[in-house]
Amino acid sequence: MFRESAWALLAIAFASGEARAKPISVLDGTRRRELTSESRGDADTVELVSLVQGLGVTVVSDPLTGKATLTCQGREVVLFHKKNLISVNGDLRLLSGPLLLESGRWYVPLDSLAKLLGPLLNQPISWRPAQRVLLIGNVRLPRVTVTTEVGADRARIVLQSTEKIPFQVRQGEGLVVVDMPVEAVEVAFQSERLTGGIVEAIEFRGGPDNTVAILLGPRFRGVRAQQLDEPSRMVLDIEAAPLATLPMPSASPTPAGAAPATEVRQRWSLRTVVIDPGHGGDEVGALGPTGTLEKDVTLAIGRKLRSALANRLGIQVFLTREGDQALSLDERAAIANNYKADVFLSIHANASRSQDARGSEVYFLSYHPTDDESRRVALAEGSLGTSSDPTAPGSDLALVLWDMAQADHLEESSALASRLQEALAGVTGSEGRGVKQAPFRVLVGATMAAVLLEVAFISHPEEEKLLVSDAYQNKVVTAIVDGIARYGRERAQRLDPRSVAWPSHR
Repeated sequence: MFRESAWALLAIAFASGEARAKPISVLDGTRRRELTSESRGDADTVELVSLVQGLGVTVVSDPLTGKATLTCQGREVVLFHKKNLISVNGDLRLLSGPLLLESGRWYVPLDSLAKLLGPLLNQPISWRPAQRVLLIGNVRLPRVTVTTEVGADRARIVLQSTEKIPFQVRQGEGLVVVDMPVEAVEVAFQSERLTGGIVEAIEFRGGPDNTVAILLGPRFRGVRAQQLDEPSRMVLDIEAAPLATLPMPSASPTPAGAAPATEVRQRWSLRTVVIDPGHGGDEVGALGPTGTLEKDVTLAIGRKLRSALANRLGIQVFLTREGDQALSLDERAAIANNYKADVFLSIHANASRSQDARGSEVYFLSYHPTDDESRRVALAEGSLGTSSDPTAPGSDLALVLWDMAQADHLEESSALASRLQEALAGVTGSEGRGVKQAPFRVLVGATMAAVLLEVAFISHPEEEKLLVSDAYQNKVVTAIVDGIARYGRERAQRLDPRSVAWPSHR
């Protein structure tokens, strides 16, 4: 593949006080370049002229006016010093952070590269922060699949790639790690839990080495690894200890000077997201004019979102349902709690008798709906019910007690909802719908930031067509990733003002 050596962290400070950050790789077809990024203020940036070298872009900078004009094959993008916006053929577009002109050089935030280069080059652009890779054009990446087979005395795990790539296996405390040290890979697989006690779970953790972690169970005895070609794959045979001689679990002491595991986890803003594709099984949800089922739309978007969050933000993501199965509303929040998620996102498609209703809406929990429309949506998607027995598990009183858990997270839920609505507004044309509150039962009991997202109105003929379109689903997914990334950055700052910025998917 493209990667030839490990990247080193350069700790060279400039007289201006700005520090060099890790390099980034730029993949353009079969060409690979390595550029040095620089930390300026709160942003990780790259110098513009070096970035567009060899891409057919002309740069004309005017330091007096603080502007620069970029042209490529008749397309024009204008930059503005210290502004987080650009002009694309006269149309103003927002960036995640300001552009900077210093000593005659322009610097672009890494998470704004796709928004800047996409319209200029008229090509697909993707920024992968976990791998620090910028993909320009239709770059062919190795696609890795994971298959498992569990027997009585062993578990076999196979990682198979569409192209020849190196696999590196190492064993740590309680896990086996497989690294794939290439610039980037496409991994549809995210996580799987196994039975039998040999392997507890497999997770794609991403990162610069595209890491897959295999969490070992109490019956683990040893592992044999073999790399094979045609097709390129790594085969792991994980052997089990006999049931009669299972070792007693023992607590591993924390090494001297090492931070406790909980303290290390708290340094990170977001690690786990649980996505809940609404409805499923006999509960089909809303029905579109031509017969489109809400449950099918939410599952398709959920699967795309899982891959996008893991590949572009490098976090682990789980779905409450993998297929067309029914789950109770309480089970969905319980799944998020079991995974100790930082974010719980329930995805739905709206419906209304009004022919003009369209766009997205984002809700967080409240016993008092924002308006009549919010009350109607809550009733359609499942609101807090009533019970003749006030102490029954599904009673209002029991729900009030359970809701105390979500009450501790309402401020974070409100912040997450705001960022998602802002990101989705440009895609769904829902600037005026805003963030709302309603008594959604699926959000009750979630012990993390939790929101319910109505992507679009499946009852509107035009939006029904959009909801079944891969292109529109991808736009929605990109916007959701944008919103979660921004929420993660701001949450990290709230938890620890000294923390490094959470990555954007760009």
